[in-house]
Amino acid sequence: MLMKVTSRPRTRRPWDDAARALDRAVRTTLPGRHPRRGSGRSQGRLRVLIPRGLSRLARQSGIGAAMRHQEQVVRSLGHEVVTNPLRSFDVMHLNTPFPDTPLLARWARLWKRPVLMWAHSTEEDFRDSFPGSNALAPLFRRWIAHLYRRGDAVITPSSYSRSLVSAPKYGITAPIHVLSNGVDTDFFRPDTSARERLRARLGLAADAPVVVSVGMQLVRKGILDWVDVARAMPEVTFVWYGRTDPAMLTGEVQRAIAGAPANARFPGYVDSHELREAYCGADAFCFLTKEETEGIVLLEALACGTPTLLRSIPIYRDALPDGQITHQVRDDVPDFPLAVAERLRALIGGELADLREPGRAVAESTDLRAIAEQLAGIYQLTGVLPHRRFRRGSLRSGAGGATARAPRPVDGEAAPPGAGR
Repeated sequence: MLMKVTSRPRTRRPWDDAARALDRAVRTTLPGRHPRRGSGRSQGRLRVLIPRGLSRLARQSGIGAAMRHQEQVVRSLGHEVVTNPLRSFDVMHLNTPFPDTPLLARWARLWKRPVLMWAHSTEEDFRDSFPGSNALAPLFRRWIAHLYRRGDAVITPSSYSRSLVSAPKYGITAPIHVLSNGVDTDFFRPDTSARERLRARLGLAADAPVVVSVGMQLVRKGILDWVDVARAMPEVTFVWYGRTDPAMLTGEVQRAIAGAPANARFPGYVDSHELREAYCGADAFCFLTKEETEGIVLLEALACGTPTLLRSIPIYRDALPDGQITHQVRDDVPDFPLAVAERLRALIGGELADLREPGRAVAESTDLRAIAEQLAGIYQLTGVLPHRRFRRGSLRSGAGGATARAPRPVDGEAAPPGAGR
């Protein structure tokens, strides 16, 4: 027999008005407060937290591009992207090696939500980047290893990078999945009409040869060799898209840019539309990076059908073999910039094999639609589920009054912030 419960109004507390105001301001339900009733989410739809925080500092880097791709992929699966950690969420994506990352991981642990940790960085690709980076590289590796161990699963963009972060010195025991950062091949696609527009924007003759590269201005990205190649090919205009905060440039990079020949241009960071025009309008994409975990810009160039010349480094030597998908130059030759210049002239002159079709095929294999399917599989393997921590109260009528059951946590767990919204 059910007991009759008489509903009594709760005593007003001094801080209630302030709590309600804050609740409205951040659009969430703060810990310890009951969520609004009757606001359950559709079955199977996830709320995926990709927090902004300090990641805004990486907006113009490859990590920033990878995060934008993640948002596209999550939405294409029909899930909701959440950027405020005070909102309710079902799974957290963490991407950056910044100080707020372990705090966000701990926040997810507090609410028993799984964390997917993206291993974009390694000790190897930290070297030759910023002033003092080589000396700090071992400490950086310990720091990112600490971050990666906070994940319920670690995701890295290539088999090569997985081979690095799975080494014992990283101490990762969680599953490590390979998932490309992907490329939007509907957006990045061949467009022959871009050739004329690119030269008009650069103020060049319609038949002027143009070679482009994209990335931050770092020694690791090969900018020193790239400037030497431009100097060896004065008849070609070289354009480097991307920038680095001047305070973070090493002295040798500053000197290389300041002393670059007139045919080397540095327009800085450009939006994706202008970048697509550059890929599609260029005669070649010359990517001389010394170390990568994947290289989103390379996928974009391949998707646009740009003839591509790379430094032959392990990740590309195995995955994009020379003469089959890309053209490459080994960096152990006596004069690397001169060897690149000779191969580049042959590529522009049509003397090398046309690899645009197999390059486009590789890009299509990493299209965001394919990445979405793979991410859904990782969610399933990691046990990511939509959470509904509170159920609506059920009302029953009894003789002499209403009998009510108040909302309560399922399985005795506390509600995460924003639960029920």
